[in-house]
Amino acid sequence: MLKGVLTNTERHEQMAKSLHLPMLKKKGKFNDRRMTIACYGPSLEDTWRQLRHPIMTVSGAHDYLVERGVIPDFHVDCDPRPHKAQMLSKPQKNTKYLMASVCHPDFWETLKGKNVKVWHLVNGNDLETVAWVAQHHPQGMESLIGGGSSVGMRAMNVSAALGFRRFDIHGMDCSFVKNRHAGAHTGKDQVKIMVRVGLRTFQTTQQMLQAAIEMENFIETQDAEVVFFGDGLMQETALKLKELA
Repeated sequence: MLKGVLTNTERHEQMAKSLHLPMLKKKGKFNDRRMTIACYGPSLEDTWRQLRHPIMTVSGAHDYLVERGVIPDFHVDCDPRPHKAQMLSKPQKNTKYLMASVCHPDFWETLKGKNVKVWHLVNGNDLETVAWVAQHHPQGMESLIGGGSSVGMRAMNVSAALGFRRFDIHGMDCSFVKNRHAGAHTGKDQVKIMVRVGLRTFQTTQQMLQAAIEMENFIETQDAEVVFFGDGLMQETALKLKELA
């Protein structure tokens, strides 16, 4: 995720600042419950009233839902950049914050006194980070979590670590019409591209397209049940895959 944002050395220095926090413990087996994952795509505006607990938010979906009276059960973030920490401004006492150790230290200041568990993010075959954890935080070897270039994909893997494999996903559009997100966002604009799925054309970015491709592969290869809500490139791709099954 966010390749090139930090060097490995910078990432490990940032991880070290979270090691005072308790680690996320993985469950030994799966359950039959559904996890609702609320991402911050524009279609969340249309579907947030349909959310059912347990709810796991990512990125700006947390504050977006809290402002509407919906308190998430879990929240996941894994972004090392300071502007992402600014998007989490309404922490809740009853929410469990499952945060990647590489998150910007401003997150830890915001979440003081809250229920926080940390896990170690691994990108692909990042053996250097695995080696760093083994040397500097050996108890964290059981909390290594990989999978995907988007925080939505990471949330699915964190959910799997909690024992979930049935997912209802909102706001994972991987495309947009006017805005890239359901609400305010402080990130930089990205180059827009047009992608065709069936008879429909969607406006997206290269990063969003990569996330959609990864999710498509997940659906086709993993023993998991995934239901998408809303309308966007990802939802249309999932629909086409279902038609071909």
